[in-house]
Amino acid sequence: MRSAPHQRAHRRAPWLVASLAVVLAVVAGACGGRSESGGGSGEGGSSTTAPEATQVVDPAADCPNYAGTTGADGATIKIGNTLPQSGTFKVFEKVKVGINAYFQFANAGGGVQGKQLELISLDDAYLPERSRANAETLTQTDGVFALLGNVGTENNKQIQQYFAETQQCVPNLAVATGFPGFGDPANDPWIINGLPNYGLESVAFADYLKQNKPQAKVALLSQNDSFGESYVSAFKQAIAGTEITVVGEQTFDPRSESNPQGQVTSLASSGADALLLGVTSVPCPTALRSIKDSGWNPLIYVTLTCSSKILMDVAGDAAEGTISTRATYDPSDPDSAAQPSVQEFKTEGAKYGLAPEDLDDLNVAAGWNLGAYLVQLLKASPQLDRAAVMNTAYSQTGVTFGMNLDGIDWTTNGAEDPFGYEQLQFVTRTGGKWVPQGELTNYSAQLSEQGGG
Repeated sequence: MRSAPHQRAHRRAPWLVASLAVVLAVVAGACGGRSESGGGSGEGGSSTTAPEATQVVDPAADCPNYAGTTGADGATIKIGNTLPQSGTFKVFEKVKVGINAYFQFANAGGGVQGKQLELISLDDAYLPERSRANAETLTQTDGVFALLGNVGTENNKQIQQYFAETQQCVPNLAVATGFPGFGDPANDPWIINGLPNYGLESVAFADYLKQNKPQAKVALLSQNDSFGESYVSAFKQAIAGTEITVVGEQTFDPRSESNPQGQVTSLASSGADALLLGVTSVPCPTALRSIKDSGWNPLIYVTLTCSSKILMDVAGDAAEGTISTRATYDPSDPDSAAQPSVQEFKTEGAKYGLAPEDLDDLNVAAGWNLGAYLVQLLKASPQLDRAAVMNTAYSQTGVTFGMNLDGIDWTTNGAEDPFGYEQLQFVTRTGGKWVPQGELTNYSAQLSEQGGG
């Protein structure tokens, strides 16, 4: 049973410091029959009949200095964002570009409740301490209503800790990380994932091996942070009791190493015939090139966050034959060109500032999706109030937005299942593009057996 809101508030800060585990409390929740509409084209998407908003937030109990309409009480709705716009992880700056383009698109259609959306984005160079400082600037100086699409697991953990320590109740929406610990509204209802749970990817890869390589010898190469550990721990749990074995493990520090070549050399001698590459940004394609140069030829799974065209182009032919998963259409894929959501992105994105190369960039498309998510959420909320928005975020049913794959069922329940993305489709890198393999599959039941979904 979930603790009462005032009890939750008292234990939030120590949980942030002490635990990296997923603590998903199963609680009683009431479902009603409110009908919500997020609008149609240009308005963020649409939803089917939604349950009555789950009360994950009680500002009277949780927020001693609650300011529910800050940043949305004028003619604009100020939204903050922090992500790397310099350094090794600069590739993720394109997420901001996509968000901003969607905001301009939505503003041209009337905005949200007659208000215009404004994005204020700051550079953190992927450094968690700078993300924390940016969150302080965005809330205390810029007075934003909410944060959106902040990149990085450790980065968002620092933001989360800052808000807990200062007792600020600010929505941190659709964070650009699938860290399972950000799906725990019983302990922190002010943050919600915007990417598939990283554990879901690992469960999917384990399932793939069970079906196609049931005696696989697997090597694990991951970042030595919560991002990497999320993949590793979920994968190990998913293969328990099977004939799949882990024969080698290596980690590297993404803050100081851009090419894990030494780790690749070590793993190449392990006898592994499969590799889980729990890595993102530039170290991912450089690892792929090192693998090819070493002569090692394992079946490689690359993370969803590594699968963008710009990173795959860096890897070049070293990416051929790798596998990954997707939950959204890739605008660079000619086979997706006829999809209405991709056509909207290409047409409207070009009108609102996206360069030709941006229209083929998966990170830009991810930002566009985040913008679409926010707009439908704000329109579905009964009022432009921080608590109302969070309660709505954790009680959505069958929402469609952006370039999500047809069949994606974005449904959240803060009491029982807070993750919106629970379905993935496998893709294989073939001829310089991702080729879909099989059907969209729901892996949430397997993940929930681990306590992670």
